[in-house]
Amino acid sequence: MRNRSIVVALLIGLSGCQDSSNDHSPQVAPPQPPEPETRYSAEIRRTEYGIPHIKAENWGSLGYGQGYAFAQDSYCIAMREVVFATGRSAELMGEAKGDVSGDLLWRYLLGTREDYQREVLDDTESKSYQLFAGYAAGMNRYLREVGKDNLPQGDEGCEDGSWAFEVEAVDLAMVYSRFSLSLSSGNPLLNTGISNAQPSDGAIDSPALTPSALEHAGQSLQHMSNTMAGGGKGSNAIALGRDRTQSGAGMLLGNTHQSWRGFERWHQVHLTIPGVYDVAGASPQGSPGVGLGFNRDLAWTFTTSFTNRFTLYELALNPDNPLEYRYDGGWREIESDEVSIQVLNAQGNLESRTHTFYRSHYGPILTLGHIDPLLAGWPMFNGTVISLRDANLPLNVRLADQVISMGQASDIEEFTRALVPIGNPLWHTLAADRGGAVFYGEVAAIPHVTQAQLDSCIGGIVGPFLRDSTNGAFLSLNGSDPACAWGSDPDSPSGTNLYGYEARPKLLSTDYVANSNNSYWLSNPATPLTGFPTVFGWQGYENQQQFMRTRLGHIMIEERRTATDGLSDSPGFTLDTLKGLMYSSRVLGAEIALDDVLAICDAVGEPSDGAQSRALLSCAVLADWDRRVDLESRGAQVFTEFWKIIRDELAGQFTSVVDSDEFWKIDFDPSNPINTPSGIATELPQNHERVINALNEAVLALDAANVSLDAPWGQLQSLQRNAEQVPLHGGRDEMGSYSVITANLEEGGYVNPRHGNSFINAVTWDESDCPIADVVSVYSQSSKPESDYYSDQSRLYSNKEWIRFPFCDEDIQAQQTGEMLVIEE
Repeated sequence: MRNRSIVVALLIGLSGCQDSSNDHSPQVAPPQPPEPETRYSAEIRRTEYGIPHIKAENWGSLGYGQGYAFAQDSYCIAMREVVFATGRSAELMGEAKGDVSGDLLWRYLLGTREDYQREVLDDTESKSYQLFAGYAAGMNRYLREVGKDNLPQGDEGCEDGSWAFEVEAVDLAMVYSRFSLSLSSGNPLLNTGISNAQPSDGAIDSPALTPSALEHAGQSLQHMSNTMAGGGKGSNAIALGRDRTQSGAGMLLGNTHQSWRGFERWHQVHLTIPGVYDVAGASPQGSPGVGLGFNRDLAWTFTTSFTNRFTLYELALNPDNPLEYRYDGGWREIESDEVSIQVLNAQGNLESRTHTFYRSHYGPILTLGHIDPLLAGWPMFNGTVISLRDANLPLNVRLADQVISMGQASDIEEFTRALVPIGNPLWHTLAADRGGAVFYGEVAAIPHVTQAQLDSCIGGIVGPFLRDSTNGAFLSLNGSDPACAWGSDPDSPSGTNLYGYEARPKLLSTDYVANSNNSYWLSNPATPLTGFPTVFGWQGYENQQQFMRTRLGHIMIEERRTATDGLSDSPGFTLDTLKGLMYSSRVLGAEIALDDVLAICDAVGEPSDGAQSRALLSCAVLADWDRRVDLESRGAQVFTEFWKIIRDELAGQFTSVVDSDEFWKIDFDPSNPINTPSGIATELPQNHERVINALNEAVLALDAANVSLDAPWGQLQSLQRNAEQVPLHGGRDEMGSYSVITANLEEGGYVNPRHGNSFINAVTWDESDCPIADVVSVYSQSSKPESDYYSDQSRLYSNKEWIRFPFCDEDIQAQQTGEMLVIEE
């Protein structure tokens, strides 16, 4: 190309030196330089409520359109995630606003951008890489057009824009990987332990191993494992087969309970490469492709799965050298890695900060001393230290490739083939197709640890203590014995020690499958899945009590079979009755316990003190409560606070179920897990005292927050959008609300929930080519306060309304707002 330019220049120069007066030949215009090659080209059409429909001819251009449309709505959310995932928050935001410790940790886990590109994102010809690269280019176009000085403000804005920069595919992929580690190495409880792990340089003053120290440590671990389980975060999903629907077509209800801020927040989108890919739904902020959604013939969704994403290994240290551990009869070295980042200090200067991390051949060394002093030290009280092996390490982008394949599937059979590479890091998977087949699978990253290994490799003091105190969330194996290493299956993903696809709990059916964050066991109670190692689900494992939300989902599905739910006189599901189930606002805790609460109040008679008087006052309100969390429900606040107190006393800290053997009238029965436990054992005096005390404390808490006991729920629970308070139906997970909204009691009520119902979709099919999908995003499409799409869907949700998602071209045209935008570069 350079030689050709020189020749052209010489020719032009020579012609200029000729005597034009003697040259009667026609003048030839110099050749024009070729038009610059267009890398990306995409069409963007917006329909009502801000949903972008992107059409392009290739994967890079599809990502380009999606990245630009997303940036118009919530650019700063993704940009902030990039800053933290790449370990640059303290460099770009300054030490006060950034996170020095977090930057060092993520630089250690994910590596530098150059490391990640070389070791993880090396296939630049793959579809997923092209999506990432195009998406980055679309975000960068938005940044150039708007300029750093004009970026959005607000709670999730870009502040002064100083930390915004043009991103590349590697930056977005690192955000993807950071999220995939959120229930393992990237969880704050564990990564704090990784950062804090430092070998002793002298004598250790270990805490005494006393019964009280063990009890305190056990309580600390229980609280920690509840935090690991998401503290109420999760999802509901129902996939209905042709045996359960009136039309014979499949149906899917997806109701995710992700965070309402940051990467986990969903962004609605429709992506099309004609003849190749045509998928609608939603994706996490700054994430290319469609994470969950539907196409012309199939729909799928996820629920968070609380399985063992990691195991710990207890290492017996050399008494003479804390940097050596016993393995297979010899000593192995603990290796160190020094990590450096740049930090913008208070004087406005960049300075280097370093930290040394340590690792065994299993993975990072960590301490649990921040959870409880008994577990502190390197070595701990028993001369050992703990190492962590993470099922989502080494890093990979299998999920990005798998999402594309899932979206291209046309039926359940093709969909399940897309799951075989085990790209899913965290979730249960549920799907339904046009023909009425449904699927449930626990096909996320799970370490290949057999039950025999769990039975033989957890020994000593620490291993059993961690397992029992966390309900199995923390499994610490013998790190000295090679027999305790993870294994593999013939179909395990290459280079991993994960369980392969064929070994997974999964169910294909024409009946139904459902999940609400318990284990695989009761994906359909009529066909329980059994016989799997406990690593496949420590929350609600086989023959364990299930969440009330899990139970209520199955109860409502069964009531629809017999048409006893009040939604319709005709048995079987229609799309309207499925949506009615979602918005029914039922509270199972009230349905199984409130009658006995009222009976205990009736037994009090004349109150003898202020506590009893307040309890009776609350019961008067609860007696008139409709036992739902609708906007007009009066008394939901009393039961919310009452059940929180009961649960905190009796449930333990690693589960949201009340599992006391003295509280329930009918105890949990593994042979009847959906309908038990139930009722309160009112014959026991301690339960009378417990209930009255909890009611009294609930009233005191509400009074302290200036919340009326009988105010309508819609006046108390709301989402603030500019000057507007949008009332929200739904309630807390722990009391058995299927429609989950998680907000803490504060002055005046429950304002600005942290997480809960987010992107909700109900999908089915008829004889046409177009899927029928009704959707709503509870927090709306855009995070920008000035956007038209900042609160419109929130109001829809408040009114129990839906958007009919336009999928086919004629429907998109009918709902289109504004002109189609064509972007190129």
